[in-house]
Amino acid sequence: MSRTDTSVLHATAVAVAGNGLLIRGASGSGKSGLALEMMVRGAALVADDRVIVTARDGALWLSAPSPIAGLIEARGLGLLRATPARGPVRLVAVLDLDEPETDRLPQCREIMLQGQRIPLLHNSVHTSFPAALVQYLTSGRRDHGDMQDQPTGSQRVVLVTGPSGAGRSTAINVLEDIGFEAIDNIPLSLIPRLLDGGALARPVALGVDIRNRDFSVQGLLDLHRRLGSEAGIEAQLLFLDCSSEVLARRYSETRRRHPMAPEESYTQGIARETELLRDARDAADVLIDTSELSPHDLRAQIERGFGDDSGQMLAVSLHSFSYKRGLPHGLDWAFDCRFLDNPHWEPALRALTGLDAAVTEHVARDARFAPFIEKLVDLAEFVLPACKEEGKAHLTFGFGCTGGQHRSVTVTETVARALAERGWQVSTRHRELERRGMSVRAGQGEASGGRQA
Repeated sequence: MSRTDTSVLHATAVAVAGNGLLIRGASGSGKSGLALEMMVRGAALVADDRVIVTARDGALWLSAPSPIAGLIEARGLGLLRATPARGPVRLVAVLDLDEPETDRLPQCREIMLQGQRIPLLHNSVHTSFPAALVQYLTSGRRDHGDMQDQPTGSQRVVLVTGPSGAGRSTAINVLEDIGFEAIDNIPLSLIPRLLDGGALARPVALGVDIRNRDFSVQGLLDLHRRLGSEAGIEAQLLFLDCSSEVLARRYSETRRRHPMAPEESYTQGIARETELLRDARDAADVLIDTSELSPHDLRAQIERGFGDDSGQMLAVSLHSFSYKRGLPHGLDWAFDCRFLDNPHWEPALRALTGLDAAVTEHVARDARFAPFIEKLVDLAEFVLPACKEEGKAHLTFGFGCTGGQHRSVTVTETVARALAERGWQVSTRHRELERRGMSVRAGQGEASGGRQA
């Protein structure tokens, strides 16, 4: 991956569905006020007053400097906390508040920013302007094209299959949520006709399994090979796998009949289906074992692997955990944070978490904390480009401490902010906080900042 071109601009930025608007103007021109108007209509805050703009992979990406992440100025009230935009935010337009819009239907304008042409909007005094901007970020202007549904000339098709009870329906629903046109239980014979009309506006996810009337493993494999050999189609076979023991437990809990053993024990049906699908499992382009995954975990994996930017950006997941409960499933790297000073022994901090400013400040006072963070970020900056060049879609780092509540959470959040500021697509999870029902959102104090994830 090439080096990034990063600048910090005096501006405010908001986003809708990952599409970012950079609001520029002189001090007092109303940047923060307009952002607040858009936020109450569904937009998410990226950054207020200062915005990091990073050129990467042929696009510009917006993020917040860590000291002001999740904060926006409201005149007469002060600094307000706000939930930051999740995931990467691509800049799709610049709004100049110093230039009034005089035309009812203005022509398209562009501005050069860090070597790239970006649509330029002028300020309108119409009361519906904030709502119109939210709609613009959602669907675009007709003459700019649709924000979400741009045909690329190549039709992406994901065939989703796997044993009954492994999470195929959940995967289909997640793919639909992230922008795929999803059709479940479609007969194999109908799929070529669906795609004959040329590239559709959105990628397509098609769920197929043994309940389809014309399903056969050989037919699925033949279809996968045929689609993969056709020009203009990018075909993937996603297989949701699961151990027989976990499938049996799921069937026992739901008391449903297995489709391959409607009059017999579900264990017999599981065994038959596992054997039947063996060749499809072996041929899968992407295999996800859901045996130890919650629906939340499965959603995260689908989003990382198949999200809008999965082909452009490496998704980085950072997990905090307790060594008492073992390593989280699927870690690529694990780091032990137990050498840092433990806030648990401070009575005033014991009930707090690494998301609280007081805990963050306590851990940061350890002389080893800053160099540890610096070395972690340096290592990540060295490893991540190499992994991206190897074609990896995501990489997961784990940070552990004794209880998974203080030190590991602080380190996870600090590294996440540092990587997000450098333009990486970052998500965080705090296993022990989630298990105990503790808040996993920052905002207990300004030092916690907002999460660029």
